[in-house]
Amino acid sequence: MNFSWPSILLSAGVSAGLFAMSGCDQLPGKPKESDRWQPPEAIKDFKTLFGANCSACHGDDTSIGPSISVQNPLYLAVIPKDILRKIIADGIKGTPMPGFAKANGGDLTDEQVDILVNDLTSKAAQQTNLPPYSAAPGDANHGSEVYNQYCANCHGQAGQGGEKAGAVVNPDYLHLVSDQYLRSVVIGGRPELGMWNYQEFVKGHPMSSQEIADVVAWLGSHRLTNQEGNAAASPTANGSSQ
Repeated sequence: MNFSWPSILLSAGVSAGLFAMSGCDQLPGKPKESDRWQPPEAIKDFKTLFGANCSACHGDDTSIGPSISVQNPLYLAVIPKDILRKIIADGIKGTPMPGFAKANGGDLTDEQVDILVNDLTSKAAQQTNLPPYSAAPGDANHGSEVYNQYCANCHGQAGQGGEKAGAVVNPDYLHLVSDQYLRSVVIGGRPELGMWNYQEFVKGHPMSSQEIADVVAWLGSHRLTNQEGNAAASPTANGSSQ
């Protein structure tokens, strides 16, 4: 069979035209739309935002983080929505919690912060008569009695650790967390670690807000002292720490 250059060129042109009409959708290995690169501010999915910014410290559905789970329904029922937003956006001064809002040097837009806040608060437990999120400083002396009543069974006498749970008076740990964080843990527990909440330490006798404040004051009193011999200041965030 003989082919002439005009017929070859015509055949090639027809093939190219058919290929162009078919579009790239027919190409093998075409990336999915979800696989395409997006600028960080375009991400509007809670799971992606939480995984990239929060889960390393606060854990997720498959892992436990070093800090309190912010998906704990009881914790979310206690913390006011505006304070949760402030924590995410501004961070907590004096602790490892950074501010994630762009205005504070973070990567998240206001809309992305709101996505995190709105999805988290939707998980809050529907309970009433809960203790307030924050309270005035308690009485450390009385806190020792409260600790023995509610906490020593797991954390050992004097908070040095027991068979069921570790020490809670380690100064290095206490310098990483605020008193408000300690209050949040006492109220909400850490169910991901098997730690009970304030309603469960003593069956039928939930801790009062004052008892919670007093045991937090007692825990905070174990922070290292500074060179002048005064108790080192606890980390704070203008009253809005975790």
